[in-house]
Amino acid sequence: MKPIPIEMPRLRDLTELMEREQRIERAQRNAFYEIGLDLKAIRDRELYKAERATRVNGQYSFQTFEEYCEQRWEFKKSRAYQLIEAAALTSEISTIVDVLPGRESHVRPLLDRLERDDQRVAAWQQIVTAAPKAITARVVEDGITRYIAARDKEFLTLDEWQALGGDDRATALSYHGQHKFNAQDGSEERDAQSIEWAQWSWNPVTGCRHNCPYCYARDIAHRFYPMKFEPALWYKRLTAPANTPVPAKASTDISFKNVFTCSMADLFGRWVPAEWIHAVLAQVAANKKWNFLFLTKFATRLTEFEFPENAWIGTTVDCQARVKAAEEAFAKVRATVKWLSVEPMIEPLKFQHLDRFNWIVIGGASRSSQTPEWRVPIEWWAPLYQQAAELGLSIYLKSNLYERARGYPGVPWKAAQTPASFIYLKTKSKDDIVLGEKS
Repeated sequence: MKPIPIEMPRLRDLTELMEREQRIERAQRNAFYEIGLDLKAIRDRELYKAERATRVNGQYSFQTFEEYCEQRWEFKKSRAYQLIEAAALTSEISTIVDVLPGRESHVRPLLDRLERDDQRVAAWQQIVTAAPKAITARVVEDGITRYIAARDKEFLTLDEWQALGGDDRATALSYHGQHKFNAQDGSEERDAQSIEWAQWSWNPVTGCRHNCPYCYARDIAHRFYPMKFEPALWYKRLTAPANTPVPAKASTDISFKNVFTCSMADLFGRWVPAEWIHAVLAQVAANKKWNFLFLTKFATRLTEFEFPENAWIGTTVDCQARVKAAEEAFAKVRATVKWLSVEPMIEPLKFQHLDRFNWIVIGGASRSSQTPEWRVPIEWWAPLYQQAAELGLSIYLKSNLYERARGYPGVPWKAAQTPASFIYLKTKSKDDIVLGEKS
């Protein structure tokens, strides 16, 4: 294919744009470092006291560094010290790592979130090693989060757990931590898919092996967890239910009493040790002030456990292949609230025993790293809605569900089709679908 010719005026504009952007890049890259080093020298050597000529009143000198910063450069001394700290850390990094922070926004999180220079340098080394070609402020923030999680080591991976003796396992499960629930405001699980029906999440266990392409939790785990999406027990989070007070809003809005439990895992996956599940359920039973909402794609395993009254037990059914296993399992599940999450709905669904559930949530899908945003056509979910309504189920429709019809007379109607990236069960065996992924 021949290249598309660019007209001369457009070519000149493009050339000028690139030249000006390169100058901006150079200025941004070096400004904070050079300014910080110069300010440090001016401060340390008290050069600001040197007399200088002015257009107003002849000879004078600044008596303090603060006065110098405010009158000469029109910023507070605190801003000067920020630049000095950023330049000093960059100099320290330059003695160990070849790739240096390119902007102050790369250095600031290191200074704000880590207390010692050796930790800051170590975190930057990890970021540079693991980062893509372009290091951004978000890449730095995520890298620091992973560094802190690995440094504080508040978790045990599944392999580490299996290597422990019985006494060490008991000690971990009896640990009294200081953690609280995570409010659904992006404070920890940033960029997570909105959990509308629960204002809190609690993740004493993380990781999953279902490998669903639309999984937002996997994307978050790869950003923030050193073990990524491998199963892990965060034992210091176990006592979070007792540490978190119920807000006053819970008296008028039940979602403020609802806790999505293990939103970053499938707690009932075949690979999860029974001890982890029992430890979580023990905390549920001991904290009746909360409603704890569970979801699994391994509905069969739910029949192995007794659930406290404040446990809402649910299963995800995204396609027809999961319907039978869900219905058969929930004929045996013993729980006060039994619910169904049809999210994302990736094909029309038909249930023979929808009456085995008390509550149904129907929704589409937010964009993930492997799949696009998906809004379910009304002709798919309306029959399920009608069936649930006739059976008296409580119904929750997610805000990401609606796809607005845009039909015109004389224009053929294009039937909805699920994006190919959502169709993932063709590679799974029947046992994988019914019994969960192998451990």
